[in-house]
Amino acid sequence: MPEKPPRPIKILSSLPLNLLLNGVLIIPFIIMIYLALVKWSPLVGVNWWNAPFGGVVNFQRALSDSRFIEALGRTALFVAIVVPLELLIGLLLAYILQKPFRGKRFVISLLIYPLMLPPVVVATVFYLFFQPYGPVNNIFLQYVIGPRALNIYWFLDPTLAFITIIVADTWQWTPFMFLIMYSGLSAVPKRLIEAAEVLGASEWTIFWKVRLPLIKPLISVAVILRSLEAFKVFDYVYVMTGGGPGTSTESISLYIYRLAILYSDISYAAAVSLIVLAIIFIVSYFAVKILVGRR
Repeated sequence: MPEKPPRPIKILSSLPLNLLLNGVLIIPFIIMIYLALVKWSPLVGVNWWNAPFGGVVNFQRALSDSRFIEALGRTALFVAIVVPLELLIGLLLAYILQKPFRGKRFVISLLIYPLMLPPVVVATVFYLFFQPYGPVNNIFLQYVIGPRALNIYWFLDPTLAFITIIVADTWQWTPFMFLIMYSGLSAVPKRLIEAAEVLGASEWTIFWKVRLPLIKPLISVAVILRSLEAFKVFDYVYVMTGGGPGTSTESISLYIYRLAILYSDISYAAAVSLIVLAIIFIVSYFAVKILVGRR
């Protein structure tokens, strides 16, 4: 039986990783907590470690900040729309592509292509698509509602601007859901499907009673991962609408960016970031707990 390495060797072998984690994660996180508890901005002319202590003033300010609450609610609404939409489309595509056909590999490669593009590129393309004289008005909608489509100004109406962001996000991230659903459906044992067919079950019954229950844990994981990613939406909002018109499409990430970079209100931005982090942690904790309980 091989001997265990001495404790000093274990410590030294893990030291580079610990230094990396402390430098990249823990130390900046501690600094952010400190900044949230002081009153500091680069414009005040003092170093951040000499800033006066403010306690929970920044957190109280956030709870009474209507713009922060609206951005948080708007981001939650965005997540509540895009994640189920991407899941349903991805599941539908995965189900359709389960059957073999000629050119299947090419179709799958084409479907996952949007994932290879940077979000800022996708946002720029869709920003050009939804211009008043862009392809959406001139080509797609003109055949549906006629010449009146040329008068649709997508980025001047809060609801329409919000829809453009949803469309861009759905186009890029539906392939993510598709890949997970496709791998899950492909892993369902064929003997179960064949047994159901022998018993006379229809294709819809097999999907609803056999395939779907077996991939429910996978669906839960996909929804959690995608929700966490969608909550960080920034590129589409920043490039396509800039948070406008006004602040009607401003996401929480864009609001924090403006607080820290444009308004130089670093302490308040740190407090808002910690509140958002706490909310994400609580939601993720209960989501994972529910998932583990179901399993």
